[in-house]
Amino acid sequence: MIEVLTGRSGDAVNWLTSRFGLDLSKVSRLGGHSFERTHRGGAQFPGMTITVALMDKLEDIAEREPDRVKIVKKANVKQLIKEGDKVVGVEYEYGGKQHKAYGPVILATGGYAADFSKDGLLAQKRPELLDLPTTNGDHCTGDGYVPFLTSLYAVRSD
Repeated sequence: MIEVLTGRSGDAVNWLTSRFGLDLSKVSRLGGHSFERTHRGGAQFPGMTITVALMDKLEDIAEREPDRVKIVKKANVKQLIKEGDKVVGVEYEYGGKQHKAYGPVILATGGYAADFSKDGLLAQKRPELLDLPTTNGDHCTGDGYVPFLTSLYAVRSD
C-alpha cells in the first residue's frame, strides 16, 4: 500500500484534478515535511476539499442509481458478514430495525485521535501523542471500528 500511495501519488493527483475538477496545483511544505509535497490549490484544507468532492460524487451516484449505491448514515454496525476470511456484507441496526446488506462494504467511522482515555486506542497505539492537542472533534474516539479491528486487519492482509 505504501508503495502505491507514494510511487503513484502523481496519478492520484491527476485523477482528482481531471475527474473532479479540483485545483491541486500548489505544492506546499507542511509541518514534519522535509520538502514540498502537499498538493493543494486555493483551499486551506486539501483533505477536506478532496473528501467533499468524493462524497458529492458518491451521493450523486446513490441518487441516480439507488440499486448500485446505498448510503446509510448513523447506522450501528453489529457484525461483518464473512465467507471464510472475505467480507461479503454487513449486519447493522438502523431506525430500530435489523438489516443485512451484501456486497462491497465501506465502514467509515472516523479516527481515534480524540480518545484520550487511559485505556483507549490512542494510549494503546500511539501513547506518545496523549499529551498533545488534536484538531479532531470529540466524536473521534474509534468506537465505530474497535469491535472489527481483528476482522479488518485479517481482510487487509489478503
